[in-house]
Amino acid sequence: PLVTIRLKMRITIIIIILTIQVGCKNRNETNIKPENSAITEFTKCNYNNEAITKYYILTNKAEIAICDGDFDRASKNYSLAFREIKKPFGPDVYNAALSNHLSNNLDDRNLNLQLLINNSDDLSLLKSIFVNTYIDENLWNSFIEKRTTEYDSSLRNEFKSIWERDQLFRPMYETHDDTIQANRKINMNRILSITDSLGFPSQIELGYRKSLRGQNHDVVLVHTSQRRSGDKNIIDLEPILCKAVNEGRFDPEQAISYLHFQNDKDKGNFEVYSTWQYRHHLLPDSLNNKIWLPSLNKEKYESANRIRKKWNADQLDDIAIKSDFISRSNIPFIFTSVMTFVENMPEDLTLEEALEQYKMTTSDKRPFEKSKIR
Repeated sequence: PLVTIRLKMRITIIIIILTIQVGCKNRNETNIKPENSAITEFTKCNYNNEAITKYYILTNKAEIAICDGDFDRASKNYSLAFREIKKPFGPDVYNAALSNHLSNNLDDRNLNLQLLINNSDDLSLLKSIFVNTYIDENLWNSFIEKRTTEYDSSLRNEFKSIWERDQLFRPMYETHDDTIQANRKINMNRILSITDSLGFPSQIELGYRKSLRGQNHDVVLVHTSQRRSGDKNIIDLEPILCKAVNEGRFDPEQAISYLHFQNDKDKGNFEVYSTWQYRHHLLPDSLNNKIWLPSLNKEKYESANRIRKKWNADQLDDIAIKSDFISRSNIPFIFTSVMTFVENMPEDLTLEEALEQYKMTTSDKRPFEKSKIR
């Protein structure tokens, strides 16, 4: 009888294990959320955080002031913006530091640099930009001496591991796609779990990366949004990103980009508004330095602007102005809405061939002209 009982228990355990395994195989990001969790509130996001909206308005004004060469006005707008958010985004603090330096507001510049240093573990890029160009080594060292850690080190290390897990077996999609997707789901589920308990993981908990742009787990969001473009059973990032943007935890421009990748036609036109430059050593500077914009009809242009305004992202005219400034300026400002692609034509082309290729590649675009901003 004892043997029979043990045998029945063993069979029961095996059945339970198999049931769990089947359940796990059928599980995806859309059904992992506990019924009473904060994650279930994502669908109620209403873009109503006035302080955060004010932050984005002021940082945009600061960037436009930079484009106008009015660095003092930019500095004042950044200072006002930083009062509206728990911890400002890395590019904004960095731009504020440059603006304060160029307008001789050195005390504010020093505060900006200290904030960047306290929230970074890799300072090599920041140091290479500022030291010996804007400040001397002694001043930099004084910042390092006062350095404190203003982020969660253990959580940051975990998110570095999330990035590493995402990169395993890429780009071996033909032989390892199942494993790649399994890793993506594990990573996405962890992001959602942390979002449920702490809020969407952001600069508040994780500080700033070396590049000052985004976070290590952004790669998971990119791959999830790309995957959803072909499989609508994959989790919809819109409500998650909506809440994150509305809480000052995610850059609106990144949100627009990922929702563009998702390609959900019913959600409207999430226009990234990339710009292009085409160069060849025989072409005149007037062509090499020209900015080319997507040629959108009036309806698409206005639709894109409406969605961008709702998400606190830049209007298309502002992106064009900022793209033109970045292409002409030797000051290394960071505007996250600017995505300029520079294509260098083959060097062996003759001038006539280069002109012909230039004409062909720009035929579906319109040139940037400040006087004709819509």
